[in-house]
Amino acid sequence: MEEDKHYFLQVNPHLTFNVNTQIKEQLKWLIGIEQMEAGDMLPTASQLADELGLNRNTVNWVYNQLRDEGLVTIQKGRGTQIADGSETKHLLEERKPMQQLLNNTIREAAAMGFDLPSFFIAGLAYSLLQPPSPARKLRILLVECREHDYPFYRQEIERATEGEVETLFLDDSSLSDDVVREAAMRSDVVITTLNHAEETKALFARFDSKVIVIGAILEASKLLEIAKLQPGTHVAFVCLGRTGGEWMANRIREAGVHQLHVEIVGMNEPERLNEAFQHSHKIYASAAVFAELKELQPDKTQLFPMKLEQSSENLLHEIALQHR
Repeated sequence: MEEDKHYFLQVNPHLTFNVNTQIKEQLKWLIGIEQMEAGDMLPTASQLADELGLNRNTVNWVYNQLRDEGLVTIQKGRGTQIADGSETKHLLEERKPMQQLLNNTIREAAAMGFDLPSFFIAGLAYSLLQPPSPARKLRILLVECREHDYPFYRQEIERATEGEVETLFLDDSSLSDDVVREAAMRSDVVITTLNHAEETKALFARFDSKVIVIGAILEASKLLEIAKLQPGTHVAFVCLGRTGGEWMANRIREAGVHQLHVEIVGMNEPERLNEAFQHSHKIYASAAVFAELKELQPDKTQLFPMKLEQSSENLLHEIALQHR
């Protein structure tokens, strides 16, 4: 450990759980309340073993366990160092509120004359008598832009994972490193779409966040219907913004449908939208804008029905299973 930092670890052979666990959990507390910070070096296994009067293999076991939990890195010839990854950040987020609660409990228990180790062991046993708490929902961060049909992706992710989804918009003027960092710390997994895969991976790489990429397709029946339209038919593809409309039109082009006069419009372009109403024979609307357009142009407006690619559906189910 660094010379200007002072720590106090101890082992109690009379406790009912082994010294390996005692040391590991104390070190996790020191990391969690930032008495040990990312980048700090731990003492060598021999040094800590000598300080505590233990076998060096015991300390090696502790360090290996901390490495497996993502809290330290071990490099031959360099030593054991506190990691600066998502696991460490999560520990900081978890332990600071715990510390305040436990400090209050310790003061009250000591004032009442309880032996603290006995009190907390009894408390652990008593907690096992309580009904199991509902499992915490998977926390998902969806990274998209406001011009795409982000409500569709959000709803599909919620359906497939039963998780809690927060949306981060890449085109928000308030987006900053601090906003991204806080969003990453709140989330178990980051999900984005193919359109923003590289941008999102670059944005979250520094926070060691796992980024999952999903995609969507147009339902086959609607694609066949559009493909059968007469050459020269004027159609408009409308989404929340023009970028989303362009994505819709590209799905048609990729399917080899080129005989149509295509206009791409966003709901945020009222003048272009009015022109599309006049010139288009059919208006294909994403789910996010369908109800509003159907009310304005009931005879022309049809839903552009999307669904997740099967590989994306499978991936979301796998993520959900891993969390349970």
